[in-house]
Amino acid sequence: MSQTAPVARGAADVPAALFWALAGPTGLGWTLTYVLAIRQAVRDGRVGVPAYMIAVNFAWEFSLTFLLEQTPSQRQMNVVWVLFNSVLLYQAFRYGRRDHPGLSPRAFRWSLCGVLVWASVTVTAGANEFHDMDGMYTGMIVQVPLSAAFLLMLRRRGSSAGQSMYIAVAKFTGSVFAGLTAFVVHPSHLLLKVLVATYVVLDVAYMVRLRRTMRAEGRPLWSRYARPPEQTTAAARPEGDGGARSGGTGAADANGTSGTSGTNGTRGTNDGRTTVR
Repeated sequence: MSQTAPVARGAADVPAALFWALAGPTGLGWTLTYVLAIRQAVRDGRVGVPAYMIAVNFAWEFSLTFLLEQTPSQRQMNVVWVLFNSVLLYQAFRYGRRDHPGLSPRAFRWSLCGVLVWASVTVTAGANEFHDMDGMYTGMIVQVPLSAAFLLMLRRRGSSAGQSMYIAVAKFTGSVFAGLTAFVVHPSHLLLKVLVATYVVLDVAYMVRLRRTMRAEGRPLWSRYARPPEQTTAAARPEGDGGARSGGTGAADANGTSGTSGTNGTRGTNDGRTTVR
């Protein structure tokens, strides 16, 4: 066991060019993930990110932006993410119950609000516990169940509704570069390495499963306009959820309840700079 807790060690002195070469694609990857997920949800009528994880992700970004101490560069990125996540959160309330037909509309709304509050408290407590002013530990911990939730969403829906290879690749890119940034900024933090390796494996598994599902549906992998088979939508919509909407699917999505855009990957500090996501 180490004599000094790795979390107590400061960030490494990383050249600015190397830092932004890794942190830049992290921010771009997650921003693109949000934009594509919002677009896909509008087209298919199904959330592009597991609904309860949207709540966790929003809580993470909101807490780090407005409630906790944060480096200036990271706060600016978080403000952008909070704006996109606000749209995703609205879509979660509007479309999310279609993945949970066993819940009444009221029960789903209250449970989503409960997860939002719980995640906000947990992120705040975790940031204080780890002195995690850049949200790196909380973000990495959230990333593992977020990646697992995508796999469960695909399995429970039984179709690619609300999903696309573009979303999967953008998320994978942002997450991988977040992990690489963590490795460079905090090379002695073993827990971060374990978390990164875990969610990368889950993301790869999700992309493989999504590809197989789309091919089985006859849906072109890289078409920006193709939708899942319409008959899947009509057959699987929960009772009382309105008329059939093309592109939706049935079955419940097993969203995990922990999160992070985000939530998210990793951040580290280096002379006032932080990674993103």
